[in-house]
Amino acid sequence: MKKILFVSLWILFTVGLVLVMSFASKSHAKRVCTKLTISIDRKNADLFIKDEDILKFLSNHGKNPVGLEFAKINTALLEKLVLSHPSVESCEVYISALGDINIAIQQRSSVSRIINLNNESFYFDSRGFLMPWSDTYTSPVLVVNGFIKENYGTLYTVNFDSYSLDSALRSPLLMDDIWQITKRIAADTFLSAQLIQVYITPERILQLIPRVGNHVIVLGDISDIDEKINKLRIFYSDGISRSGNWNDYKTIDLQFKNQIVCTKK
Repeated sequence: MKKILFVSLWILFTVGLVLVMSFASKSHAKRVCTKLTISIDRKNADLFIKDEDILKFLSNHGKNPVGLEFAKINTALLEKLVLSHPSVESCEVYISALGDINIAIQQRSSVSRIINLNNESFYFDSRGFLMPWSDTYTSPVLVVNGFIKENYGTLYTVNFDSYSLDSALRSPLLMDDIWQITKRIAADTFLSAQLIQVYITPERILQLIPRVGNHVIVLGDISDIDEKINKLRIFYSDGISRSGNWNDYKTIDLQFKNQIVCTKK
């Protein structure tokens, strides 16, 4: 009898719990969203998007959840929509314990600005993707310009950080060369502070323009790029102190194996 009583009580408890949860679920579904909280995590100081930009973006697509019953709010679709914003890297949409809608966003981080021959501006983000120009904010990053014919519209879906590793995709895209030098400069604290521009000549020679000094650094193509970058770092840290002032030089040529060829003014 005790066993039967125990089983009966357990069944009644389980049924009651299911009924309570069902009632609570239906009650919650009928509740109306009264608050939307947007939080943006930025990897650096870039301000490509603000809270009000995302709110406006949702409203323009008719997806502002405020005022809607929770039963009519699809958080997965909201996430997909927010991820389509060109300045958003990742996004999570969830309902808080208080019943508010929260949107947590990771903003894309720019590492260089590209200006092509058509005067079209766009960025490289930290993952190796191109990102569009913003009319409201200009990021103070390395500028790459010169004889660049490639444009944002045809290449924005390419991940250049893995592009050069895939032999099936490998082709002589100038944008890949630009990414290879861009990511190395961005990863080097000293060089990212010292270099302000990469110029591409008609012959596809990469030239680096420093912040301090009037010289031009001739990188050439991206072959042996790590060796060339290392030679430049050594020249700046040791060579200048031994051979003179930055302003004494016209060009610093890194194209030759195991040597740096400098031309004085």
